[in-house]
Amino acid sequence: MHIAHRILNDQYRIWQRIRQRTAAELQQNMTLLKQQQKQAVYMQMQRMQAQKRGGYRGYGYGGYGFGGGGASPMISYRMMQWAQLQVKIGQEEFQHTEVTVGMLAVGRGQVRAHRHRTAAAVLLVLSLLWVGLWVLSVAAGLVVTALAAAVFLVLAWVQGRRPTRRRPPVPRLLFVPPTAPAHTDMDPEPDPAPFALREAGNNPRQAREAMRLALKKEGARIAEVLPPTQTTYGWRIPVVLDSGTLAQFATKLRPLATTLRVGESRILARPADPEDAALIDVDVLLKDPFADPLPYPDRAPGSCSIRNAVSTGISIEGETTPVVLAGQHVIIVGDTGSGKTAMVQCLAEYVTACADAVVVDIDTYKRGLKALAPAAALTARTDEEAEQVLEHLLERARTRIASMPPTQDMWDPRPDAPAIVVFLDEYPRLSPRAKQLAVDLLRLGREALVSVVIITQDATSDVMGDAIADVPGVRIMLPCRAADTPLVVGRSDAVSQGWLPHLLIPSPDPDNPADAGRFYCITPRHHQPVLRYVTPLDPQEAARRTAERIAAGLPRLEPMMGAAPYTPYMPAPVAPLAPLAPPAAAPTPAPAPAPAPSVPPIAQLLLDAFTAYGNPADLTIAQLADHLVAADPGTWGLWEGKHNRQIMIGRTLKKHLKEAGLTIPTARLEAAVDPKRPTIYRLTDIHSALS
Repeated sequence: MHIAHRILNDQYRIWQRIRQRTAAELQQNMTLLKQQQKQAVYMQMQRMQAQKRGGYRGYGYGGYGFGGGGASPMISYRMMQWAQLQVKIGQEEFQHTEVTVGMLAVGRGQVRAHRHRTAAAVLLVLSLLWVGLWVLSVAAGLVVTALAAAVFLVLAWVQGRRPTRRRPPVPRLLFVPPTAPAHTDMDPEPDPAPFALREAGNNPRQAREAMRLALKKEGARIAEVLPPTQTTYGWRIPVVLDSGTLAQFATKLRPLATTLRVGESRILARPADPEDAALIDVDVLLKDPFADPLPYPDRAPGSCSIRNAVSTGISIEGETTPVVLAGQHVIIVGDTGSGKTAMVQCLAEYVTACADAVVVDIDTYKRGLKALAPAAALTARTDEEAEQVLEHLLERARTRIASMPPTQDMWDPRPDAPAIVVFLDEYPRLSPRAKQLAVDLLRLGREALVSVVIITQDATSDVMGDAIADVPGVRIMLPCRAADTPLVVGRSDAVSQGWLPHLLIPSPDPDNPADAGRFYCITPRHHQPVLRYVTPLDPQEAARRTAERIAAGLPRLEPMMGAAPYTPYMPAPVAPLAPLAPPAAAPTPAPAPAPAPSVPPIAQLLLDAFTAYGNPADLTIAQLADHLVAADPGTWGLWEGKHNRQIMIGRTLKKHLKEAGLTIPTARLEAAVDPKRPTIYRLTDIHSALS
């Protein structure tokens, strides 16, 4: 048995050395081909831009990511061949050669010869030492000889009274054969402790074992871990679920990252086969797959078309994400620090380089498109301006549709009648009228090539005002809340399908971006939950491109018959702030405007609550609940001392407002103020509903 185990282990070591050497050569060849392909794609992009700057103005599929060649077909073919060979090698299992009687006889002879040589060497050395000791000192020789004889007699006496057999342990097999080989001992042994995935190196077998041990430790219900495939960013390990769904398995991803010693949110999971719900692919990122994204293309003024595609980012496999914005509505959902600005500027930078499109910048809360804002055809920074701009765009869309002949399906964009892309930031903060105008524009704008890009932190219907999260054809999910994922995807089982943007980590700190800029998207061409990344545009570069395009001349909106031209908003220069005065006593809160006699009682209660708190901009449900209970304990005090007090008071408040014929939207408090983001009512929304 000892000899059989030694022979099998020698077979496995030889197979492992050959496999590692072959895998290293494959990886080296794949890396070289990928570098060649990336360089070819980049050079092709530069040639296309040079052709456009030279006068190319054609439409169709000649834009970014389409036509014009690209990487060499021979490079792609060779990469496919090497990839197939790599997969084949990764899936190859070690097959031992059965130990025969002749192999055992040869092994016994080798072991016997080794023992004889070792015994002869030991005896020779001991004899030389003993003779040398007698030559140096007869007394020392006598003493050592007497001690050796005494030890020998004691050991013989002990062995005689308690005989024991000295048998060395059987060497452990270095592999797990599917069936027990002959002349071996296959007693089951307990699983070792999990180890870091990086310790597997380039060995698929070790990576598979690391994943199996980690899943077992975390209690995941797994039937089998299949042979993995090494990728440029880590490992892709197929896993067969024993029971449950991918959504239930996703709850194990965070602790699994700790067990495998990889970065947080660096383990992804998605379905591997639409015909097999139990088979999923687990992607483990040992390094950042987006550490070296493609640079922004150098787009000359007027060198692009809204009918061509723009890439919104690069996928985890290194592929672009082409999207055509002509007549396409977009929604971008992400928490603070998720990278919404990078995504918005990626789209706006392309539109401002188009000869047949303009941007409209609406943001009543912040600075909108920032460095790209001067290139906007229309701009709004207040609620009144937002309503005016949206009403103007809605009327323009109706005018365009009415002017088209019956044989024309969509507006034909031109430099003197361009497509319009409206960037509507902080949508939940719009007034109710502005929200309604935006919804009307979503329903009407596609045919007139008036696209709306909605940017929001919260996609729930309570905040959006309408169930429109899954209406746009392009839906982009940056790091966001778990409740937003099924709403934007449009499926209640979105998490089970592998859409996991809620596991990404936002970060407002530019020095530690975490997962900012990483996103999932649904577009007419992309329906799978693949992780992607949008490259941020440097503000200085954005300002340079904006100035260059303004100097070259931007497209202009066509005049509307029977309507006065709209004067775009131009921000006034900001005066320097005066030094802060020493803190003084808090001023007495100004009284709220006296309500009209027709104010419903429930609205009066809300106004009284704001007055009691000093007329702040907003109040949470908890603050309103305290005031309502004090004002009318019989109606609002039914839930005192219960865990669902705020929920029931919030529902009852909505019911009373609905009965009074008032539509007052709710919102959520900013995470910077309260991480729990409680529901709030705004004073301006109450006054707007009453007016």
